[in-house]
Amino acid sequence: MSDASTELARRRNNLDAIRLGGALMVVLGHSYVLSGKPVAPPVIFDVPIHTLGVFVFFIISGYLITKSWLRRPQWKSYLAARTLRIFPALIVAVLLSVFVLGPVFTVIDLHAYFTDPNTWLYLRNLFLQPVFGLSGVFTTVPYPNVVNGSLWTLPIEFSCYLFVPLMMLVPRRARVPVVVVFGLACVAAVFFATPAQNVFGFYLLVTAAEPWVFFAGGMLCALLLERHLFRLDAALLGLFALTVVEAVRPSLGHVVMWVVLPYAVLALGLASSPIIRRASRFGDFSYGMYIYAFPVQQMVFATIGVRSLTVNLVIVVAVTAALSVASWHLIEAPALKLKTRFESTVPARGRRRASSSPKTLVSSDIVD
Repeated sequence: MSDASTELARRRNNLDAIRLGGALMVVLGHSYVLSGKPVAPPVIFDVPIHTLGVFVFFIISGYLITKSWLRRPQWKSYLAARTLRIFPALIVAVLLSVFVLGPVFTVIDLHAYFTDPNTWLYLRNLFLQPVFGLSGVFTTVPYPNVVNGSLWTLPIEFSCYLFVPLMMLVPRRARVPVVVVFGLACVAAVFFATPAQNVFGFYLLVTAAEPWVFFAGGMLCALLLERHLFRLDAALLGLFALTVVEAVRPSLGHVVMWVVLPYAVLALGLASSPIIRRASRFGDFSYGMYIYAFPVQQMVFATIGVRSLTVNLVIVVAVTAALSVASWHLIEAPALKLKTRFESTVPARGRRRASSSPKTLVSSDIVD
């Protein structure tokens, strides 16, 4: 398996650009929410744009992670790849928040800040246990006491990484039914779960359920559809039908979206548009954009106040883009190169089989 830069060079699809677009959707939606202004964020298919951006991430991950496991069903290399994708950048982001952002923006003295147990509780984010506040930090911004509200999705995402190999352990013929049952269980949770019901012992089932639905949709697309079956005309027709249903029967729109959106996102992502796919030439910046944008937005509000949406958004995107580029080149890509140490243990037969089909999707051993 080639290193990260070589893998990126081999990509011939729009997936990185679509994911970056999803990250920017999150940034845009949060710009409204965090400003404190009585203006709702844009809504698409009756879903806030930042929430829709999160759904895009889970759809693409469901597809790519399933393909990754099917190509190389090896626990060691699989878990190593997933861990190296999530944790290095997360560790840096969390430590920067505690030891740089916190001391700069806290309203209490540094001794009180570093001796307050709540400061150290923030390190639970290193173990995918979301903690959103730091002592005395961002107490006066419109959306107070939250440093990085985007981290809530990471434990849900990592749980999906564990679900994939578990569901793929069943016989081949049973895989689709198992994923369907999983997806339907998540749908039931969307409708019937209550905020009191936890998952992983600390996370709300009602919050995790819908991202899992879209992840299951991506998995089913990976299991049922060959790449040539993802057609842009079919995707556009599905989105048109979804728009009509939303207008005529809003109560059914969300259910139709669970079916249509995974196919539409993947049809656009797996297409090869020369202009769009150029987004991947320089790296995959979507993860860095996602994990840094929220604290940057809070810092901007704390520093210059709430200006016009355009002014705040331009500053946030510029600063976050610089951080995400640095994160990719200094942390994420070097970490992903370490995967080869684990892949070398895969039997030669498996390596030959993986390398014998260079035209298959070369997606995201490196990006998910």
